[in-house]
Amino acid sequence: MKKCRLWLTKEEIEPEILKGSTVVVIDVLLATTTLLTIIERGARRVFPVESIEDAKRLHEELGESSITGGEQRGLPIEGFTRGHLPEDYPAEYVKGKDVIFLTTNGTKAICRAKNADKVLIANLRNAPSVAKYLNTLEEEEVNIICAGSGGHFSLEDFLCASVIISEMNLDNAKYNDAVRIALEQRFDNKDKIYKALETSRVGRASLRKGMEELLRFTGDVGASNQIAFVQESELVVLR
Repeated sequence: MKKCRLWLTKEEIEPEILKGSTVVVIDVLLATTTLLTIIERGARRVFPVESIEDAKRLHEELGESSITGGEQRGLPIEGFTRGHLPEDYPAEYVKGKDVIFLTTNGTKAICRAKNADKVLIANLRNAPSVAKYLNTLEEEEVNIICAGSGGHFSLEDFLCASVIISEMNLDNAKYNDAVRIALEQRFDNKDKIYKALETSRVGRASLRKGMEELLRFTGDVGASNQIAFVQESELVVLR
């Protein structure tokens, strides 16, 4: 690839700079992890949206059988049928269904990247597969966007970015300082990654709530080989 840039929050991004590039959006806890899980559990179509209004409008178009899920500021959304955790979407519930999904940071980052040629979603579970795919791009520019948290840096998103970047072939590519830092950190050991995930702000909060199983699911690096990208506002699996 020609160029790789890492952005530590979605707020850093000006949409114009994404034109002509491949974008990878990361929101490890939890949007991109849950979205990939919904796909893997057999949903017919999955739509990340930017606002409650967009979700309601799409729900009306798709019909009452469609599922609305997500969170706003970590809280359930009034009138939505599901939350934002992977466990909220068992296969027997989502298989064959349309799912509309909204979160405070992750889905907004996905929607704001719409000027890009291609938008992929990444998390720790599919990070190695995403890196492998990016290594097939010869002449393209790649922008990796950490959704962050309300404009602030999120360690868990940076962890995922570091895993991806450390497995990318950047020998002949230009890259920014954030990529350089990610390369120097080298989170290339599963135990090291999980320990860092535990110590992140959201990780600590999850442990206080007794959600260790969720954290282990989220931090299972390489557990999925699925690559999903946005096509006409819908997430589809790269075949």
